[in-house]
Order: sequence, then C-alpha cells, then structure tokens
Amino acid sequence: MRALLGVLDRHDVRYVVTGSVAALLLGVAVDPGDLDITPALERDNLARLAAALEKLAAHQYPDEPFGRWEVGDNGERRWVEFEPSAADRQARASWQPDPDDAASFDHLLKTVHGALDVVPEIAGTYAELRPRAHAVDLDGLRVYVESVSDQLTTLTIPRRPKDAERVRELRALQRQFASRS
Repeated sequence: MRALLGVLDRHDVRYVVTGSVAALLLGVAVDPGDLDITPALERDNLARLAAALEKLAAHQYPDEPFGRWEVGDNGERRWVEFEPSAADRQARASWQPDPDDAASFDHLLKTVHGALDVVPEIAGTYAELRPRAHAVDLDGLRVYVESVSDQLTTLTIPRRPKDAERVRELRALQRQFASRS
C-alpha cells in the first residue's frame, strides 16, 4: 500500500483514500484488501494518474467478473454482473485510461505493488469527499482519507454482510470523534 501511495504522490495525483484502507488508516482493525482511491476528476489530474498507472504497470484483472454500475429510481447505485462478449474481453485486455473520460479509470487494477481500485464517483467524487477527509501521516507521506461519516454512508446503503463489523467499529470511532468536539 505504501509503495502504491508513494507512486501516486511522486506523480502529484490528487485523490482521497476510500474503502477498507481508509478505515484501516483511521484505526479500524480490518483486512485492507485492495487500495481504493477517488481521484480528482480534472483532466490534468487524470493525466497524472494515467502516468502513475503506467509506472505501476497497471492492467485489469483478466478473470474479474464483468459488470456495470446501474442507478436505481431512488438514486442508489448497484453493480450488475453480465456475461461478456468477445469484444468485452478484448476491450479489457487492451484497456488504457483516457484522461478525457473519468469513467475509463473506474476499474480494479493489478499493479506491481498490489491491487488498486480507482473509483471516480461511486463513493462520492473527490470534490465531495476531500473537504471532509482526514489528513493522515503515513511514514512522512500526507494522505487524505475518507471521513468516517462518508465511509458509513457507503457501507450502510446497501449493507453487505461482510461490512457489518467494520460498520460497528466505524460507529465507535465516530462516537470518539464526536466526544472530542
């Protein structure tokens, strides 16, 4: 994780850490899995992110399920898997991020330093998340981490069974932060 964040830092990529690593960096005991980031969506930032991904030899996992995000009538997003066509498989194999299309970055990627999940909008945009994010020092590297309240929003609508323990720990952390105010 530190190596991935270091490459992003050296490329001046603006992002917020989200997901399980965000919880871990705030003190919740959780298996971090992959590193989730929400990048700023301006073209120059996405171009720097594309350069960082090239340095990381990032590519899509060939065996990951195929799917797409769909937005329901209530505005909630859900992931819907589908059976890929030959063209879908070819597109995955030849994937390249496009700084003019933020959605082209929205993938779980395999890198030389582990799994990186670039999530431009699903957890909220950078512009929405950054004002509430916590600054965390990670071995001299300043990292902005998704706020506890934003993490809880993502984890509780809709809740996955695997997130129940993390939600309990985040709620306890939220109460600690509130008692300090």
